Amino acid sequence: MMDELLAQFLIEARELIPEAVAALERLRLEPADKSQIDSAFRAVHTLKGSVALFDMAPAGRVLHAAEDLLDRARGGRVQLNAASSSTLLACMDRVDGWVDAIEANGRLPHDAGAIAARLVRRSGGAVENAEPEDPIQIVPTWVEAILDREPNAQRATSDMVAFRYVPDAACFFRGDDPLALVAAIPEMVVLTIQPLSPWPEIDVIDPFHCNIVLEGLSAAPMAAVQAALRVVGDQANYCAVPRQTDEISTASDAIRTFRVEERRIDNLVDHVGELAVVGNSLASIVVDAARTDVALAQRLRTFQAELDRGILAMQRSVIAVRLVPVGPAVRRLPRLVREIAEGLGKNVVFTIEGESTEVDKAIADTLFEPLLHLVRNALDHGIELPERRVAAGKPAQGSLRLRFTRSGEQLHVSLSDDGAGIDSARIKTIAIERGIISSEASALLDDGSATQLIFAPGFSTADQVTDVSGRGVGMDAVRRAVEAAGGRIEVESQVGAGSNMMLVLPLSAITTRLLVVVAGDDRYAIPFDRIAETATVTAGQIVPLGGGEALVLRNATVPLLHLSELVGRSRTASDRVRLVVTRMNTERVALAIDAFGERVDSMVRPVSGLLATVPGIAGTTLMGNGDVLLVLDPERLIG
Repeated sequence: MMDELLAQFLIEARELIPEAVAALERLRLEPADKSQIDSAFRAVHTLKGSVALFDMAPAGRVLHAAEDLLDRARGGRVQLNAASSSTLLACMDRVDGWVDAIEANGRLPHDAGAIAARLVRRSGGAVENAEPEDPIQIVPTWVEAILDREPNAQRATSDMVAFRYVPDAACFFRGDDPLALVAAIPEMVVLTIQPLSPWPEIDVIDPFHCNIVLEGLSAAPMAAVQAALRVVGDQANYCAVPRQTDEISTASDAIRTFRVEERRIDNLVDHVGELAVVGNSLASIVVDAARTDVALAQRLRTFQAELDRGILAMQRSVIAVRLVPVGPAVRRLPRLVREIAEGLGKNVVFTIEGESTEVDKAIADTLFEPLLHLVRNALDHGIELPERRVAAGKPAQGSLRLRFTRSGEQLHVSLSDDGAGIDSARIKTIAIERGIISSEASALLDDGSATQLIFAPGFSTADQVTDVSGRGVGMDAVRRAVEAAGGRIEVESQVGAGSNMMLVLPLSAITTRLLVVVAGDDRYAIPFDRIAETATVTAGQIVPLGGGEALVLRNATVPLLHLSELVGRSRTASDRVRLVVTRMNTERVALAIDAFGERVDSMVRPVSGLLATVPGIAGTTLMGNGDVLLVLDPERLIG
C-alpha cells in the first residue's frame, strides 16, 4: 500500500512543483500578479499536505513557510520582491531535490533538517513590510497526519482545534480515565486511538501500563477543548486548524482524473497496432477479389473504408490517452540551470515556453537526458562569464531559452542561447587534434558540416574534465537519444551571437508512416520523416563524380548511392531511375531504388539479437500480408 501511495505522491509532486515554479518565475517579472500568487499558493498548499504522508518533515516545514509567505502576499499584508521570489524558488528547488531523494533512497539527506531551518528563517525575512508580531507557525506533523487520515475534515467550513493527548504511563494508578476525559470534549469531529509504542506480546502485557495516544479534531473553541483536558494539561497539545477557503476547495476539485498503469496503455497500443496491420491486409484481398468478382470487391472496398475510419478513430483516441504535456518531463531543468550556472560563476536567466504542448508519453520520457546535455553544453561552452559578456558589449546576464512547439505531426524543441556561438574553424582544429577527422577531409567541410562534428563520439572543446563537461560523451549521447526516438537534431550558430539547437521529434510513438521501396528482389520500408523528397530522373542525368556518382537536383549537386549496393545486392540498370532523397547531416543524398511501393501507417518494433548489430536498420514492421520488412535508417545506412 505504501508503494502505491509513494508512486502516486511522486506523480503529484512532479505535477505540482513545476506548476509552482512556473508561477514563481513569472512573479519575478510581475511581483504583484495576483493570479500567479494564487497559482503558486494552491500548488504549495496541496504539496504540503502530500509530503506529510512520508518521512519528509523538513519538506513540510519548508512548504509551510513558503505557503505562509504566499498567503501574506495574497492578503496584501506583504509585497513580494526579488528577494522573496528567489527565496520561494529556493524552497521549491530544495523540495524538488528531496522528492528525488525519497524516490532514490526512501529518505531525505542527513542535512535536510538544517537546510529546512535556514530556508524557514530566510522565508520569514525576505519580504518588505513583514509583520514581526506574526511569525511563521509550523503546523506540527501530528496535525498534518490527522488531516491526511481524515480528508473530509480538510473540507470543513469552520475552524477546528486539533488535540493530542498522551496519557502518563502510570495514569491508571492516579485514577485518570483517558477515554472519559476525551469523551468530555465538546463538538468532537474526529477521534483516533493508537498505541504509543508497539504492543508487546499478550503474555507479557501490563494492563496497568497506559500505552495509548488519543488524537482528534473538535469544532468547539480552543478554550472549550482545553477546559475538557485541564486536569491533564501537561499531557496534551493543541493546534488551531483554520477552515479551508472556497478557492482551495474549488481548485482541488476542478479537474477530475484517474490514473491507469502505463503497461495497460501499452497493451492497448499494441492491439491497435495489430488491428492496423489487419486493416492493411484487407487492401491486398480487395485487389485479389477484383480479378474474379467485381461486386464482392466493391463490397469489400466499402467495408475497408469503414474499417479504416474505425481504426483511425481508435488510433487517435489511444494517441490522445498517451498525450502528456512536456512540462513535467523537464521540471528539473530550471533548478539544474541555476545550480550549474552558480557553480560556473555565470548569471543566466532561463525561460521555458510551450510547457503545455502535448506529445506521446514515450517521446516526453526521452526529452530530459538530451536536453540536460544540451543545457550543460550551453552553460559551459556557450554563455560567457559576465566580465567577458560586458567586454563584448553584451548584458552581464546571459539568456537561455527552451521552447516547445508543434509543427504538423512533429514536436520542435528549440534551445537557444545568446552566448559565444560555435567557431567552425576551432571545431575543425580540435577534431583533427583528437583524430576524429583528417586534415584533408577537414578542408572539404563547409561551416555547416564542420558544426556537425560536435556530435562525433569523443569530441569535446573542454581543456579539462569538470563536473559539467569535458568527457566527450554529451553531444554524441544527445544525437543517439534523439535518433532512437525517431527524431533528428539541427544546429544553427553565429559566432559571437549564440546558438540554437533544434530537436525535431515525432508527436506519436504508436505508428509510423512508412514508404515501402524495392531494391532488387527485396522490399524495405523507410520512415517518411527521413525522406526529404522523392523523384524520378533519367539515367543520362547521372554523372560520375570522383569515385562515385551525382546528379543535379533542384539546382544543387546531390551525391547518388544505390540502395541495392548498400544492402549487399547488385544494382539493376534502367533508363529511368527512382530516387529517395534523404539528409546526411546538413547535406542531401539521393538513394536509387528500383520501385516505389505502398505507403502504410504501421508500428515499428525495435530490432534485437543479431539484427541490432547491423548498421542502418531502425526496426521491423509487419505488413498486412504477413511479410516482415526491415525499416531502414538512411543516415546510418549511408554513414
